[in-house]
Amino acid sequence: MKYRTNKYLTLNGKIHQVTLPYSAYGEWIVYENNEPKFHVNILNYESKSDCLVFVIMNESKSEFKNILTDINNRFKRNLTLSSKTNFGIKINSRLVESELGSLPFEWIKHYTELIKAPWEKYPDKDKNDMFWRMGKGEDTLSTFARYYNVLDKKEKKEFEKKFKPDNEWTEFYE
Repeated sequence: MKYRTNKYLTLNGKIHQVTLPYSAYGEWIVYENNEPKFHVNILNYESKSDCLVFVIMNESKSEFKNILTDINNRFKRNLTLSSKTNFGIKINSRLVESELGSLPFEWIKHYTELIKAPWEKYPDKDKNDMFWRMGKGEDTLSTFARYYNVLDKKEKKEFEKKFKPDNEWTEFYE
């Protein structure tokens, strides 16, 4: 992916900043020790880590910066959302092709406890109820299926054992 990189000369030295287009909704560049390291995109349907960040934000109503704070505390990291200073002189700006990866899954895997099967989250709702076609029900199905779809075959089997459907939902994974 192409990113705009800017270098600023500040009182503390040179700072390297990566920016995303203004249309980059649900995306963040994460810095570690003021260097761009990760690109998180909650609309990326191919990254297990990005899908889990979506689950965390959707289910716990948490802001992304709170997830970074948790990672920093748990793993003694220095992750931030920006390295830009309020005072600096731009010395360089260019588009570069770069591959910033997703956050390491190990840092956020404990949040998988937030994932609930639709039949567990809303046990009183019939599988054929309109509830599952809009609003909270639709969001629950979408979040659950989205995370499930990024898993590999082995992980899917484990997931299916963990979230075994009741009689009404037996054909869910087919």
